[in-house]
This record gives sequence, C-alpha cells and structure tokens, in this order.
Amino acid sequence: MSRVILFAVGFQLLLRAQQNFEGMIVYTTKIEGAMAEQLGEMLKSQVPEKIKVYYRGNKVRNEAGDAVVLIDGDAGTMYLLSTSLRTYRKAPLTSPTEPDSGIKITKTKDKTQILKYPVQKYLLEVPTVQGKMKMEVWVTPELRVPQVARQANNLTGGARLEGVPLRSVTEIPGVDLRIVFLATQIDKTPPDESLFRIPSDYVEETGEIIPKE
Repeated sequence: MSRVILFAVGFQLLLRAQQNFEGMIVYTTKIEGAMAEQLGEMLKSQVPEKIKVYYRGNKVRNEAGDAVVLIDGDAGTMYLLSTSLRTYRKAPLTSPTEPDSGIKITKTKDKTQILKYPVQKYLLEVPTVQGKMKMEVWVTPELRVPQVARQANNLTGGARLEGVPLRSVTEIPGVDLRIVFLATQIDKTPPDESLFRIPSDYVEETGEIIPKE
C-alpha cells in the first residue's frame, strides 16, 4: 500500500511539473553602458520602466508602456494594441523553417536563484540587421510556457529555451549599451480571460506589423 501511495504522490508531482505556467511576471528595466547617459532621454521613450507578461493557456499578453501585444497560439494570430489611440493591428504568427534558426545558443554551468526560483545562464548570439546581438539570459526550468510563448519572447531573442527567462541582458551591436530586464514579481494567479481579448471600442488599423529585429 505504501508503494501505491508513493507512486500516486510522485505522479501528481510530475503532472504539476509538466503543467504550463499561468499567471503574471513583472520585469523592471535598466539601461547600462557608456552610451546610457547620452541616449538617456531617447531611450526612456522607447524602453518602458516595467514590462508585464501574462500567460493563460496558449495565450500571452505583453504590456510595455502604451503598447500591448496579444498572442493567440490556437488561432495563430498576433495583435498589436495602442492603448492611447484605442487601435489595434492584426498579423499572423510566423514560424522559422527551423527552430532557433540562425541563433547560437550556449548553455553555461552558471546557476543561481531569482525570486527563489533556480535559474540557468544561457549565452545567445542573435543575428540582426545591425550585426550579431549578444544576450545573457537566466532561465528557470520550473516555469514552463507553450512553444508559441517561447518563440515570441523578446527577452530571449526568440530562442525557444526550456523555461521562462527571469533575467535578460541585451548588448546593442556597435555601441557600449546594455538593456537589462529583471523579474521582480511573479503571480501564479491565472489572469482573467478578458485580458486576452481586444476591447470592443478599439478600431482596427490596416498595414503590416514590422517584426522587431
């Protein structure tokens, strides 16, 4: 009987580990490097002080200042909302022909904890128009999200790392400038379904959504 109980407990723990994370993560941003002071005012208008990311099922909501991005993995659709203009644009989600195409991923032996979650350090090289963009990403395997969420995550350059990034450092090619994102809050309360819907008073705009490099 004891073996049956142990098996049942172990099976439940395994199911919990495999379930996708539903909740919200808040990231604070910081700009470092020699160019940070020179470009301070311009960067403030482009890099929000905080980013909120909501996960529910196969859907993601990313809030960064005035801009909100909704991703619907089931429908294969992405929406870019402007909260100030009350408008939105729609575009299909596209997948590269190969996972992490062109991205060099190096898994290091460095480990630590962020918000009491164990994190593993990865080094990335992401090809962009300006050249190779280097990134340092700390990922926790204890929080898992759907593949579409990993693919669309700017904090990992689109690399499909196994887990959720809790810290990300991006080096801007050609200048001494780094943008740091650090998770400062994790809420495991499933977000309301309404957060992933476009408000009824928003007006659709036409035109292509230009993907970020």
